[in-house]
Amino acid sequence: MVRLKVSSCAALCAAATSVVAGEIGGGERACDNFWITIEPGRADIDFYKKCKVLDGGGFFVGHNFTGPFELPGVESLSRFSSGYLGPKLRGSERVDDGVTSVSMPDVKNITQGGFLIGYVDSVTKISFPKLEYIQGDVVIVGSSNLSKISLPALETVNGGVMLEGDFEEIDLPSLQSVDYLRIRSSNSKLDCPALGKQLGPKLNFTLEEDDIHLGAGWEGFTCRGGYSDDNWFNSSDTTAAGAGTGGSGAGGSGSDDKNGAGVLRIEYGLGAILLAMTAVFDL
Repeated sequence: MVRLKVSSCAALCAAATSVVAGEIGGGERACDNFWITIEPGRADIDFYKKCKVLDGGGFFVGHNFTGPFELPGVESLSRFSSGYLGPKLRGSERVDDGVTSVSMPDVKNITQGGFLIGYVDSVTKISFPKLEYIQGDVVIVGSSNLSKISLPALETVNGGVMLEGDFEEIDLPSLQSVDYLRIRSSNSKLDCPALGKQLGPKLNFTLEEDDIHLGAGWEGFTCRGGYSDDNWFNSSDTTAAGAGTGGSGAGGSGSDDKNGAGVLRIEYGLGAILLAMTAVFDL
């Protein structure tokens, strides 16, 4: 049975508060601000790079921020968020994010609310080379120009990881512990069988029996690249096909999504409520 941790609210709960944080923001700068929103210009960057620890409620790259975002010096962060929970609706007047790259070269820990980059079409690169631990969920979704995800030092995610986009390459060489890992790419260059052979044997999945049920397709590590029946991996399938050789076994076109990348399919509980909120409030 696949479940969602109440403590982390799965992929979207942690993200929701970060998005709200970005809308609130403002006020006098301090390292212990509850909400921190980085606005355009150098003033916020120059101030917060002096803070080794930012342990407030959330850290948000503002929707109006444009160009490269780089914040050295910070080693511990409560949570990281850039973008929105859902795609832009027809007729919406929301601001399209303009950040083109995100770099926090010294961050080692995210301690409370996870990591979100959502529906930021302008971003082409993210860099967190020292990031080792994340408390909460990791969601990178809907950012069509982000072709590579590399988190070389990431070892532990005390939550789930959901990556959906047009990725050609995903590099998570140090990852050992995670609730679940779900990868969907519309790009056939992403080699899911190879990624499964690299990551599958060493991953420890930490979902617990008292977590909220999510529905089929979220167990362990699942990956689909492009729309070929041969480019997939499912760690829950013990057949040869499930081990990464392709085909139409239980891990191929069974419980997994048939429609490729880009579909958030949270079937129960808080996840469904939050997805509904994205339509109502345009988060």
